[in-house]
Parts: sequence; structure tokens; C-alpha cells
Amino acid sequence: MKVVFLETVEGSGTRGEVKTVAAGYARNFLLPRGLAAPATPTLLQRAESLAQEEEERQRLLDEQAQELVGKLEGQRLVIPVRVGEQGRLYGSVTNGDIAEKAGEILGEEVDRRRILLPEAIRQVGVYTVPIRLSRNVTVELEVIVVDVEAPEGVDAAAEALVALALAGDEEPIAEMVDDPDAAFAEVAPEPGNESSEESSGSVAVATDPAGEPEESPAP
Repeated sequence: MKVVFLETVEGSGTRGEVKTVAAGYARNFLLPRGLAAPATPTLLQRAESLAQEEEERQRLLDEQAQELVGKLEGQRLVIPVRVGEQGRLYGSVTNGDIAEKAGEILGEEVDRRRILLPEAIRQVGVYTVPIRLSRNVTVELEVIVVDVEAPEGVDAAAEALVALALAGDEEPIAEMVDDPDAAFAEVAPEPGNESSEESSGSVAVATDPAGEPEESPAP
């Protein structure tokens, strides 16, 4: 079925885009939610203006995200945890934990879905974790998971882990995401627009052609 996207649906189409989608996907998800409409001649005439509005909206959101990049770049997120044998954690560090720490730096809440962490961290060490601040803006954070009961103290233990990683005395700093686009199947709302509806458009979560929602990264 040929449709015009009335709102951006991550993984499917952007506002104003004209695209052919599976009929079941359109009937079960896009059309009932007002995310797209059949590509009638009248709507096709509006498609270009909708696309221009979406481009301007995204430009503004990217500018806001760039301001956050300046606050996050060069920052280290130290997360103290209880540690058992061989440096393995009691529990794990999740994207929610990292979002909380990033929020402390920014002075505002960070949606955990922005943290591109494909799996929980279960070992002490130094990790590079991307945060997607908008569709086009991503920044990498250095996350240091350290023993909360380290004899030398948390800060000193964190510095020691970083020094070891840089010196190559342990495995290289872990890259938690090789492909941010693949990892971020479900994209959170843009900064400052946490609700699903925005004044000039919204971002919806895509579903598969059968109409079932995609699963978000495991917390």
C-alpha cells in the first residue's frame, strides 16, 4: 500500500515521505494511529511541505542535541558496584544506570533508551558507550565500572582502571556498540520532547510488518 507518512516512524519513514508499505502494517499500525494515510492525490500535494517541516524540526532538535554534546564530551561516568570474584558484578550495570549518571551531568533526566547499550555490563572495567541525543547526533561516553569497596577508594580505583586500559595491560577499552544504528532499534523522543506527540510532529516506534511492536533494548 502506498502511503504518505504524517509523522516520523523510526525504521519505517519520515514525516512527508511517500512510501509503499505492507498492507497489513498500514492497516494494523500506521493508519489507526494517524501515523500515515493513503497516498491520495490531495495528500501527495501536501507531502513536500510536510517533509520540509520535518527537516526544519529535526534541524532544531539536532542543534539542541549539540549543546548537550558539549556538556558530555570528555566526561567520565564512574559507576561504583558490588563486585565478587574475578571482577564480576553482583548484578549488572544497565542502560538505566548509565542514563541516571549522564542525567546528573546534564542536570536533566535522560531517557534510558538513548543509551546504546546492547547488553548489560557484568564486569568491572572501562567501556565506551554511545548516547544518541537526536536522530543525527551521537556522543560517546567513557563509563568506568569500579568496585565500590576498593581498598584505595572508588576514585583511585577508577583512575587505576583507566591507566591499565591505556597502558594495554588489560583488554582494550570495550566498544559496547559496533553499529549504533543497528543497536538503536527503538529510538526515544528527541531532547526536550519526551512525549510521543510534539508541536510539529512526533516520533513513533516502528513495528514489524505483522504489526507487532519491536522490543526495546533490555534494561
